[in-house]
Amino acid sequence: MHPARVLPVLVLLSVRCTEEPPSGFTATTPASTTAPITNPQSSFPDATDTVDSPTTTSTTGEPTTTTSTATTEALTGTTSTSTTTSTTTSTTEPETTAAVCGDGVVDGGEVCDDGDADDDDACLGDCTSGQALLVLAGAGTAPALAARYVPGPGWSVGELDVDLGETALVATHLGALGAGRRAAADVDAENELFYTTWSKGQPDDWAPAQAIGAFGFGIDGPALAAVAETVTLGFLGTDFKHYTALWTDGTWAPFGPLPAGMPQIQAFGPSAAVLAPGAAETYAAYAGDNGKIFYSSKSSPGGAWQPSMQAPPPLVVSGLTPAALVDAEGDLLLAYVRAADGKIAVVKLLTPQNAWTVETVVDDLAITASELAFVATDDGAYYLAWKGYDDDGVYAVRGLDHDDWGVPFTVAEPATATLPPALARGTVGADAELLYVTGGALQHVRLTSEDPSPPTAVPGATGLKARPAAVRVQLGG
Repeated sequence: MHPARVLPVLVLLSVRCTEEPPSGFTATTPASTTAPITNPQSSFPDATDTVDSPTTTSTTGEPTTTTSTATTEALTGTTSTSTTTSTTTSTTEPETTAAVCGDGVVDGGEVCDDGDADDDDACLGDCTSGQALLVLAGAGTAPALAARYVPGPGWSVGELDVDLGETALVATHLGALGAGRRAAADVDAENELFYTTWSKGQPDDWAPAQAIGAFGFGIDGPALAAVAETVTLGFLGTDFKHYTALWTDGTWAPFGPLPAGMPQIQAFGPSAAVLAPGAAETYAAYAGDNGKIFYSSKSSPGGAWQPSMQAPPPLVVSGLTPAALVDAEGDLLLAYVRAADGKIAVVKLLTPQNAWTVETVVDDLAITASELAFVATDDGAYYLAWKGYDDDGVYAVRGLDHDDWGVPFTVAEPATATLPPALARGTVGADAELLYVTGGALQHVRLTSEDPSPPTAVPGATGLKARPAAVRVQLGG
């Protein structure tokens, strides 16, 4: 044997022995593979460890390979190491999910998404609101306010071409119809009844205001009720008698009397009647001089009014028009202020039994000396709203039936003089919309269950002198 050739072999054997895999790994694992190490108590991605060279690590999602080579000189026995690193760089964009209108999920940029392309409902096919809130409010001898709120875009505020005091507003098959009594400085024009229309085909415009009928003057009201393609108007004339008129195809029929208990006698009283539309029928309810509530009805838009009958409530504040609505079953609900204690109470006329329920006091703390706002929601619940009895606060209560009311809650506590509120069915995102005027400025509150949003001042809606009127309308279809 040649001694000079033994040393390299021994050195190579020594190097080979130092490259045995660490404990816990099998010797059959190829040098170029990685073995996973899983921590069952961690929610983070699994880590990896390197068994042998070459080693692969990644910090950017792309491989970076580092290769180390050990060389032993056969004659000297010394070992040198050389390292070669190669890196591949690329850019990976984060995964994003684009909003898809019509998938039933409200994504960024969408006001709503009901999962369909129907333009006749609350959410249009492009996932914008299919509903709007219209508001009219008198500004004394200045032009009346005309405002529109659409969830998403928000408020747009303008004015009518006529001065109005008290107003009424109702949704129609074409859009909406509003009416009011003039607040003109000219005595000959004061309290004359005017009307205007709004079309969903031209949502930014109101039609020029026109007088209603010949010598249409009132001292209280008006009230409006829409059934099918007609609108019924009610008001208290300058002779303190109740009058009605029917609007069909853009034309008003002549004024007619609302009958008292005997058809030949016209109904009268200290305050205007409220109108409540049903599927085909329309009800009128009013307070008499004796503090009792009376009601009449007609079975169809063009039908004759039936003689008035007395409703069962005890004495009410006769100077306040009662609030009324017809529920999904066709029953008439009346809300009013009791004369004895100022408490708000409700009764219900059951149809077709033609029988009244007993009176229900909403809550011992639901007290007011002003007119009520009353609305039914899309899910069959109700809201009542009112101004405080001896303060300028605005309060509301939610109910599930005439005799099932929750606890009243505070909507706002303004520091300035406040007028009674108005209610409308909610647009997208709310059960109901509440409007009130304080210090001459219009405020908006959205009601969801028993949770009111903070009051929001409507931009540019100032200088108002009368209680607002509000209604929800359809934009599409």
